Amino acid sequence: MQRRDLIGLALLGSLPAAGWAQEWPAKPVKIIIPSAPGSSPDRFTRLIAERLGKQWGQTVTVENRPGASTRIGAQEVARSAPDGYTLLSTFGTHTMAKLMNPNTPYDPVTDFTAITQYATPEVVMLVRSDSPYRSLKELAAGVKSSGRPMRYGHFGNGSSFHFYGLVVGRNAGIEVVPVAYKGEALHLNDLLGGHLDVSFNSVGTAIPHIRSGKLRPLAIVAPGRSKVLPDVPTFAELGYAGMERGGWFGFLAPAGTPPAIVDKVSRDIVAIINEPGLAKVMRDQGIEPVGSSPKEFERNIPVEVQQWEKLMREFNVKGE
Repeated sequence: MQRRDLIGLALLGSLPAAGWAQEWPAKPVKIIIPSAPGSSPDRFTRLIAERLGKQWGQTVTVENRPGASTRIGAQEVARSAPDGYTLLSTFGTHTMAKLMNPNTPYDPVTDFTAITQYATPEVVMLVRSDSPYRSLKELAAGVKSSGRPMRYGHFGNGSSFHFYGLVVGRNAGIEVVPVAYKGEALHLNDLLGGHLDVSFNSVGTAIPHIRSGKLRPLAIVAPGRSKVLPDVPTFAELGYAGMERGGWFGFLAPAGTPPAIVDKVSRDIVAIINEPGLAKVMRDQGIEPVGSSPKEFERNIPVEVQQWEKLMREFNVKGE
């Protein structure tokens, strides 16, 4: 048993479970998000944190710790005391940590306690509005005829966005060059600036630029047509297998965090995302509220590790 788990058991033994729910939080709570400001996870984490602070009567701060495909921020939380005062708001790339770097000083499964998957985002493939390509088919044909690879932006080596571009390259029969950034807002800016051919972004991050006419969506990573962008085909419709899910947004705590605290945080976050106003804001940005239980979220994480490992082998993606 790891030291964190022993600490958590000792904390549990000091008060009855009901006592934890009543006593916690007795001081400010910090939420670490392992991406740069401006991304969809960042925006919704801040909306949730604001509401949690009001509900708990404590300050709930959000701190960005981007870099190393979420490992910098996740490591800080993994090393924190399992007392509920440091939480991690992260996304699907979290499960890639050990696969991408075997020397990662934490395990994305065993060193964290699942709280809730609060949302499933839709992801869109984008070109600038001045691009000659109006469909994925036209893009593939244009890249082939140009004799140069398609440069696309993603938010880190081994991220879901990284693999989406590789899948497109494989299925379309074109050469692609992935360009990694510390956050999706950063590679979106480079697409707008003309430094990339394509960018993969969550719909929530991209939608203002789509509506303003600066960017053109070509396809959506989602199980069905987006309510926000109903005229944009899904990758599945276009014959791109393995492009049906846009990942997840979720909250985690250090391993050994008392179950009573985990359950309270989970219940409170789920209640917040189910508020009609916030749920509508999320759906208007291509993000579907989920609100899974800790146990449901816990079961999904190891499955994701296996899925990413399979993709790494297929595309020969090496760790850092």
